[in-house]
Amino acid sequence: MYKLVAIDMDETLLNDDAEITPKNVSVLKKAIKDGVKVVLNTGRSYLSVQENLKTLGIYQTKDQYVVSFNGGAIVENKDLKVVHVEGLAFDIVKQLFDISLRYYPESCIHVYTLDELYMWNVNQDEKDYLQPRGVEWTELQEPNIDFLKDTPITKIIININDMDKRLAFNEIARKEIGDKFKTTYSSGRYIEFNNISTDKGTGMLKLAEMLGIKPEETIAIGDNSNDLPMIEAAGVGVAVRNANEQVLSKADYICKRDNNHDAVAEAVDKFIYNKID
Repeated sequence: MYKLVAIDMDETLLNDDAEITPKNVSVLKKAIKDGVKVVLNTGRSYLSVQENLKTLGIYQTKDQYVVSFNGGAIVENKDLKVVHVEGLAFDIVKQLFDISLRYYPESCIHVYTLDELYMWNVNQDEKDYLQPRGVEWTELQEPNIDFLKDTPITKIIININDMDKRLAFNEIARKEIGDKFKTTYSSGRYIEFNNISTDKGTGMLKLAEMLGIKPEETIAIGDNSNDLPMIEAAGVGVAVRNANEQVLSKADYICKRDNNHDAVAEAVDKFIYNKID
């Protein structure tokens, strides 16, 4: 019996209009009612998914959780209680910020603390992507983050739409800083940097351990490379049909449907309720 379902948000649970389809809502509400832990496991802040929690009926609910910042924080929905944090050292964040300024000055930079998102060089493309997803931010007035030196930082991400350039950024960063961080890629637009011991898989397993749930009793559903750690760590790793090739090659199950056509409902029906699509 599977007891926990960890679900990526963008391009997995959310359709291309940044909405949860009615079928996904109904199936997930049934699973929640039946005692399954439905956990949004996102690279974004837990603050940006509050409206989604309302849609699923677990907003401000005790003993329900969100894993956010690619595993950088676990937050109980009730009172937004942070129960676990894995941050990224400020000196590493500052070096990554400076590398972006030097090599990719046109790129938008996101720096996440536990409760704030600071962004530099916000362009219209980023606004169009983030606003429908409920993301709020503070725009930096100058390219300097020294004011965050004593503030815990959960991750830094850079918007670079070209994958070859994202890979090149990672090579530059590792040459200049060393292997002191974990790199993932998401949404066909971001390179993301977290604490070296942190990812969506470690976050999911940490929460499962806290809840007394075994790894083999978990399901993970995703589409992009930052979802791979949880897909590989789960009892069953599921790729939605629109997942990238890397995820498709590692998943235990590939949905017949994509994020616009109830893929999450398909996976939950199959593995929780043994329904054949």
